[in-house]
Amino acid sequence: MDTGSFKAFISIVEHGSMSKAAINIGLTQPALSLKISRIEENLKTSLFIRKNKKLFLTPAGEDFLIFSRSMINQYENFLSEYDQFQNELSGRYRIAGFSSIMRSLLIPGLKNLMLKNPKINLEFNSFEVVDLVDVLKSSRADIIVLDYHPNLNKVEEVVIGEEEYVEIVSSKHKKVEDIYFDHGAHDNATESFFNFQGMSFNKKRGFMGDVYGILDAVEYGLGKAIMSKHLVENNKKFKIIRHKNKYKRPLVMCYLKQDYYSPLHHKILESLVEI
Repeated sequence: MDTGSFKAFISIVEHGSMSKAAINIGLTQPALSLKISRIEENLKTSLFIRKNKKLFLTPAGEDFLIFSRSMINQYENFLSEYDQFQNELSGRYRIAGFSSIMRSLLIPGLKNLMLKNPKINLEFNSFEVVDLVDVLKSSRADIIVLDYHPNLNKVEEVVIGEEEYVEIVSSKHKKVEDIYFDHGAHDNATESFFNFQGMSFNKKRGFMGDVYGILDAVEYGLGKAIMSKHLVENNKKFKIIRHKNKYKRPLVMCYLKQDYYSPLHHKILESLVEI
């Protein structure tokens, strides 16, 4: 096995398809299948199972994903140490989170690192919280940030802060419909907030796709919302409705456990912990 084998395997995990991965790395599908078969033959185990025409990792495949990423990181870092012109961080890293923290916390928290190290390539992507664990497991991100502790095997967790949630209405519109906006039907922030206050939630719901759609809807007087306090506390467009209990959720940074982490990984962790 070599770095080409590791990268080929990771590409299949990221794309969820042998044919798409083959196109991505410039191999024919038979050549890629042969490469994976040889890995499985060496390991004496299967790395993938197929269900409903989709590929999923076996437990051994999950272990091999962690191993592959660790080996590639070590390889690339070793080479960089012998580049006489290399005097700053470089490399690609993918960070995924939910919309209320991506633009307001994660990107600002890493801007200084990016400005000081223009050779690094940080990629930011927003997902619904319910999808983020699958994003990490399928190798579509190197780090994810959740608002709960997933408590998963082979995943490291680091608490980098917490979010307080508040109820908001438009400060301009006096008559507001008694409807509460969330991202989508799976978003439980509103219900959890009222349950925490000891109140049952049986109001009408509306869905606006992401946190900024929710803010727009509330600003226009279309309804109310439960929102991260740091997004609205100094904004005169919104009025915060006070409640007895402060409802908070942790911000939990998660990444796959590895024997080796690159210098860029450590710098990203240091920057995010400081937010």
